Amino acid sequence: RSRLDARWEVSHLEAPVAPLGPDGQDGAVHGDRGFPTVIPERLSGSRILITGVTGFLGQALLERVLGDLPDCRAVLLVRAQGGLSGRTRVASLLAGPAFTPLRDRIGAEDLRRRLEDRIEVIEADVSDGPPELPGDLDVVFHCAASVSFDPPIDDGFRANVLGPANLYEAIGAAGGAPHVVHVSTAYVAGVARGIVAEEPLGHAVDWRAELEAAAETRRAVDAASRKPEMLDAFLRRARKEHSRAGPQTVADDAERRRRGWVDRRLVQY
Repeated sequence: RSRLDARWEVSHLEAPVAPLGPDGQDGAVHGDRGFPTVIPERLSGSRILITGVTGFLGQALLERVLGDLPDCRAVLLVRAQGGLSGRTRVASLLAGPAFTPLRDRIGAEDLRRRLEDRIEVIEADVSDGPPELPGDLDVVFHCAASVSFDPPIDDGFRANVLGPANLYEAIGAAGGAPHVVHVSTAYVAGVARGIVAEEPLGHAVDWRAELEAAAETRRAVDAASRKPEMLDAFLRRARKEHSRAGPQTVADDAERRRRGWVDRRLVQY
Protein backbone atom coordinates (compact mmCIF):
# COMPACT_ATOMS: atom_id res chain seq x y z
CA ARG A 1 0.00 0.00 0.00
CA SER A 2 1.52 3.31 -1.05
CA ARG A 3 1.91 6.34 1.18
CA LEU A 4 -0.30 8.26 -1.23
CA ASP A 5 -3.06 5.73 -0.64
CA ALA A 6 -2.48 5.76 3.11
CA ARG A 7 -2.62 9.53 3.45
CA TRP A 8 -5.48 9.98 0.98
CA GLU A 9 -4.23 13.31 -0.34
CA VAL A 10 -4.64 14.84 3.13
CA SER A 11 -2.99 18.04 1.99
CA HIS A 12 -5.91 18.71 -0.33
CA LEU A 13 -8.25 18.56 2.66
CA GLU A 14 -6.24 21.14 4.61
CA ALA A 15 -5.27 18.63 7.30
CA PRO A 16 -1.73 18.66 8.70
CA VAL A 17 0.58 16.03 7.23
CA ALA A 18 2.93 14.47 9.76
CA PRO A 19 6.63 14.37 8.85
CA LEU A 20 8.17 11.06 7.81
CA GLY A 21 9.95 9.07 10.48
CA PRO A 22 13.23 7.19 10.07
CA ASP A 23 11.33 4.14 8.79
CA GLY A 24 9.93 6.17 5.88
CA GLN A 25 6.40 6.17 7.35
CA ASP A 26 4.46 9.27 8.33
CA GLY A 27 4.20 10.11 11.98
CA ALA A 28 0.40 10.40 12.10
CA VAL A 29 -1.75 8.34 14.44
CA HIS A 30 -3.22 5.35 12.59
CA GLY A 31 -6.26 3.16 13.21
CA ASP A 32 -6.55 -0.61 13.08
CA ARG A 33 -6.23 -0.73 9.28
CA GLY A 34 -3.22 1.61 9.13
CA PHE A 35 -5.55 4.48 8.25
CA PRO A 36 -4.55 7.95 9.58
CA THR A 37 -7.15 8.90 12.20
CA VAL A 38 -6.95 12.55 11.17
CA ILE A 39 -8.85 11.72 7.97
CA PRO A 40 -12.07 10.44 9.61
CA GLU A 41 -11.89 13.38 12.00
CA ARG A 42 -11.58 15.94 9.21
CA LEU A 43 -14.21 14.29 7.01
CA SER A 44 -16.72 13.59 9.76
CA GLY A 45 -20.25 14.21 8.48
CA SER A 46 -19.07 15.04 4.96
CA ARG A 47 -20.90 14.43 1.73
CA ILE A 48 -18.37 13.08 -0.78
CA LEU A 49 -18.80 12.91 -4.56
CA ILE A 50 -16.78 10.25 -6.39
CA THR A 51 -16.51 9.84 -10.16
CA GLY A 52 -14.94 6.81 -11.84
CA VAL A 53 -16.14 4.53 -9.06
CA THR A 54 -16.35 1.52 -11.39
CA GLY A 55 -12.61 1.79 -12.05
CA PHE A 56 -9.70 0.45 -10.05
CA LEU A 57 -8.96 3.59 -8.03
CA GLY A 58 -12.61 4.55 -7.59
CA GLN A 59 -13.50 1.17 -6.12
CA ALA A 60 -10.64 1.37 -3.62
CA LEU A 61 -11.74 4.86 -2.63
CA LEU A 62 -15.38 3.83 -2.12
CA GLU A 63 -14.29 0.85 -0.02
CA ARG A 64 -12.41 3.24 2.27
CA VAL A 65 -15.36 5.61 2.53
CA LEU A 66 -17.77 2.83 3.48
CA GLY A 67 -15.33 1.07 5.79
CA ASP A 68 -13.42 3.88 7.52
CA LEU A 69 -15.68 6.93 7.40
CA PRO A 70 -18.80 5.73 9.23
CA ASP A 71 -20.74 8.99 9.23
CA CYS A 72 -19.93 10.12 5.68
CA ARG A 73 -22.34 9.92 2.77
CA ALA A 74 -21.20 9.13 -0.76
CA VAL A 75 -22.63 10.52 -3.99
CA LEU A 76 -21.51 8.44 -6.97
CA LEU A 77 -21.64 9.63 -10.56
CA VAL A 78 -22.15 6.49 -12.67
CA ARG A 79 -23.45 6.06 -16.19
CA ALA A 80 -25.83 3.32 -17.26
CA GLN A 81 -24.19 0.64 -19.40
CA GLY A 82 -25.25 -2.50 -21.21
CA GLY A 83 -28.84 -2.23 -20.03
CA LEU A 84 -27.77 -1.87 -16.39
CA SER A 85 -28.65 1.21 -14.37
CA GLY A 86 -25.98 3.12 -12.52
CA ARG A 87 -27.22 1.86 -9.16
CA THR A 88 -27.25 -1.75 -10.36
CA ARG A 89 -23.65 -1.38 -11.49
CA VAL A 90 -22.66 -0.04 -8.08
CA ALA A 91 -24.46 -2.90 -6.31
CA SER A 92 -22.53 -5.40 -8.43
CA LEU A 93 -19.25 -3.75 -7.41
CA LEU A 94 -19.88 -4.52 -3.74
CA ALA A 95 -19.79 -8.23 -4.57
CA GLY A 96 -16.40 -7.88 -6.25
CA PRO A 97 -12.84 -8.48 -4.98
CA ALA A 98 -12.18 -4.83 -4.09
CA PHE A 99 -14.73 -5.12 -1.29
CA THR A 100 -13.74 -8.59 -0.04
CA PRO A 101 -11.85 -7.28 3.04
CA LEU A 102 -14.79 -5.09 4.04
CA ARG A 103 -17.34 -7.87 3.40
CA ASP A 104 -15.29 -10.24 5.53
CA ARG A 105 -15.09 -7.67 8.31
CA ILE A 106 -18.72 -6.48 8.50
CA GLY A 107 -20.66 -9.10 6.53
CA ALA A 108 -22.42 -8.92 3.17
CA GLU A 109 -25.74 -7.87 4.70
CA ASP A 110 -24.23 -4.89 6.51
CA LEU A 111 -22.44 -3.88 3.32
CA ARG A 112 -25.72 -3.95 1.38
CA ARG A 113 -27.31 -1.87 4.15
CA ARG A 114 -24.56 0.74 3.81
CA LEU A 115 -25.30 0.91 0.08
CA GLU A 116 -28.95 1.69 0.82
CA ASP A 117 -28.34 4.08 3.71
CA ARG A 118 -25.23 6.00 2.69
CA ILE A 119 -24.90 5.96 -1.09
CA GLU A 120 -26.72 8.13 -3.60
CA VAL A 121 -26.19 7.32 -7.28
CA ILE A 122 -26.53 10.03 -9.92
CA GLU A 123 -26.84 8.44 -13.35
CA ALA A 124 -24.88 10.57 -15.79
CA ASP A 125 -21.89 10.64 -18.12
CA VAL A 126 -19.78 13.79 -17.71
CA SER A 127 -18.64 13.48 -21.34
CA ASP A 128 -22.21 14.22 -22.45
CA GLY A 129 -22.59 17.48 -20.53
CA PRO A 130 -22.56 18.99 -17.03
CA PRO A 131 -24.60 16.76 -14.67
CA GLU A 132 -26.96 18.21 -12.07
CA LEU A 133 -25.19 17.96 -8.70
CA PRO A 134 -26.34 18.65 -5.13
CA GLY A 135 -25.18 21.92 -3.64
CA ASP A 136 -24.06 20.55 -0.28
CA LEU A 137 -21.00 18.57 -1.38
CA ASP A 138 -17.97 18.83 0.89
CA VAL A 139 -15.37 16.91 -1.14
CA VAL A 140 -15.16 15.83 -4.79
CA PHE A 141 -12.81 13.07 -5.94
CA HIS A 142 -12.65 13.07 -9.74
CA CYS A 143 -11.23 9.64 -10.63
CA ALA A 144 -12.95 9.07 -13.99
CA ALA A 145 -10.64 8.94 -17.00
CA SER A 146 -9.71 6.85 -19.99
CA VAL A 147 -6.39 5.12 -19.34
CA SER A 148 -6.21 3.40 -22.71
CA PHE A 149 -2.86 3.89 -24.40
CA ASP A 150 -4.39 4.30 -27.84
CA PRO A 151 -8.00 5.53 -27.83
CA PRO A 152 -9.50 7.17 -30.91
CA ILE A 153 -8.44 10.81 -30.69
CA ASP A 154 -11.94 12.20 -30.14
CA ASP A 155 -12.81 9.59 -27.49
CA GLY A 156 -9.67 10.50 -25.55
CA PHE A 157 -10.52 14.20 -25.66
CA ARG A 158 -14.14 13.61 -24.61
CA ALA A 159 -13.17 11.46 -21.62
CA ASN A 160 -10.08 13.27 -20.35
CA VAL A 161 -10.67 16.89 -21.37
CA LEU A 162 -14.38 17.53 -21.91
CA GLY A 163 -15.44 15.26 -19.02
CA PRO A 164 -13.50 17.13 -16.32
CA ALA A 165 -14.52 20.51 -17.79
CA ASN A 166 -18.19 19.52 -17.63
CA LEU A 167 -17.81 18.20 -14.08
CA TYR A 168 -16.20 21.39 -12.79
CA GLU A 169 -18.82 23.51 -14.54
CA ALA A 170 -21.48 21.42 -12.76
CA ILE A 171 -19.74 21.89 -9.39
CA GLY A 172 -19.73 25.65 -9.89
CA ALA A 173 -23.38 25.68 -10.97
CA ALA A 174 -24.40 23.69 -7.87
CA GLY A 175 -23.45 26.68 -5.72
CA GLY A 176 -21.26 24.92 -3.17
CA ALA A 177 -17.54 25.21 -2.52
CA PRO A 178 -16.23 21.64 -2.05
CA HIS A 179 -12.60 20.59 -1.88
CA VAL A 180 -11.77 19.08 -5.27
CA VAL A 181 -9.20 16.31 -5.69
CA HIS A 182 -8.43 15.80 -9.38
CA VAL A 183 -6.73 12.48 -10.11
CA SER A 184 -4.78 12.88 -13.34
CA THR A 185 -3.72 10.04 -15.58
CA ALA A 186 -0.03 9.27 -15.96
CA TYR A 187 -0.05 10.93 -19.39
CA VAL A 188 -0.08 14.39 -17.78
CA ALA A 189 3.64 13.99 -17.03
CA GLY A 190 4.36 13.40 -20.72
CA VAL A 191 8.02 12.49 -21.16
CA ALA A 192 9.16 14.35 -18.03
CA ARG A 193 11.69 12.59 -15.81
CA GLY A 194 12.20 12.73 -12.07
CA ILE A 195 9.72 14.19 -9.60
CA VAL A 196 6.67 15.88 -11.12
CA ALA A 197 5.07 18.27 -8.64
CA GLU A 198 1.31 18.23 -8.06
CA GLU A 199 0.58 21.70 -9.39
CA PRO A 200 -1.11 23.29 -12.42
CA LEU A 201 0.83 22.67 -15.62
CA GLY A 202 1.78 25.66 -17.70
CA HIS A 203 0.82 25.33 -21.36
CA ALA A 204 -0.26 27.39 -24.33
CA VAL A 205 -2.74 24.88 -25.74
CA ASP A 206 -6.29 25.99 -26.56
CA TRP A 207 -8.10 22.85 -25.42
CA ARG A 208 -11.39 23.97 -26.92
CA ALA A 209 -9.80 24.30 -30.35
CA GLU A 210 -8.09 20.93 -29.95
CA LEU A 211 -11.37 19.32 -28.86
CA GLU A 212 -13.18 20.71 -31.90
CA ALA A 213 -10.34 19.56 -34.17
CA ALA A 214 -10.65 16.03 -32.75
CA ALA A 215 -14.42 16.06 -33.36
CA GLU A 216 -13.88 17.35 -36.92
CA THR A 217 -11.38 14.57 -37.49
CA ARG A 218 -14.03 12.03 -36.49
CA ARG A 219 -16.44 13.54 -39.01
CA ALA A 220 -13.84 13.55 -41.78
CA VAL A 221 -12.70 9.96 -41.18
CA ASP A 222 -16.32 8.77 -40.95
CA ALA A 223 -17.08 10.45 -44.29
CA ALA A 224 -14.01 8.79 -45.85
CA SER A 225 -15.24 5.38 -44.66
CA ARG A 226 -18.49 5.88 -46.60
CA LYS A 227 -16.91 6.40 -50.00
CA PRO A 228 -18.16 3.83 -52.53
CA GLU A 229 -14.81 2.08 -52.87
CA MET A 230 -14.52 1.72 -49.08
CA LEU A 231 -18.08 0.39 -48.67
CA ASP A 232 -17.46 -2.08 -51.51
CA ALA A 233 -14.34 -3.34 -49.74
CA PHE A 234 -16.17 -3.81 -46.41
CA LEU A 235 -19.01 -5.66 -48.16
CA ARG A 236 -16.62 -7.85 -50.12
CA ARG A 237 -14.86 -9.00 -46.96
CA ALA A 238 -18.17 -9.50 -45.14
CA ARG A 239 -19.58 -11.64 -48.01
CA LYS A 240 -16.43 -13.74 -48.08
CA GLU A 241 -16.90 -14.63 -44.41
CA HIS A 242 -20.70 -14.69 -44.06
CA SER A 243 -22.15 -15.39 -47.52
CA ARG A 244 -24.20 -18.35 -46.28
CA ALA A 245 -25.69 -16.44 -43.35
CA GLY A 246 -27.81 -14.15 -45.48
CA PRO A 247 -27.80 -10.49 -46.55
CA GLN A 248 -28.65 -9.04 -43.12
CA THR A 249 -25.67 -10.73 -41.48
CA VAL A 250 -23.43 -9.55 -44.33
CA ALA A 251 -24.69 -5.97 -43.98
CA ASP A 252 -24.20 -6.00 -40.19
CA ASP A 253 -20.67 -7.33 -40.51
CA ALA A 254 -19.80 -4.76 -43.19
CA GLU A 255 -20.96 -1.98 -40.87
CA ARG A 256 -18.94 -3.45 -38.01
CA ARG A 257 -15.88 -3.45 -40.25
CA ARG A 258 -16.51 0.15 -41.30
CA ARG A 259 -16.76 1.35 -37.70
CA GLY A 260 -13.66 -0.60 -36.76
CA TRP A 261 -11.75 1.01 -39.61
CA VAL A 262 -12.84 4.47 -38.42
CA ASP A 263 -11.68 3.79 -34.86
CA ARG A 264 -8.33 2.39 -35.99
CA ARG A 265 -7.77 5.37 -38.24
CA LEU A 266 -8.54 7.79 -35.40
CA VAL A 267 -6.01 6.05 -33.16
CA GLN A 268 -3.31 7.15 -35.64
CA TYR A 269 -4.01 10.88 -35.07
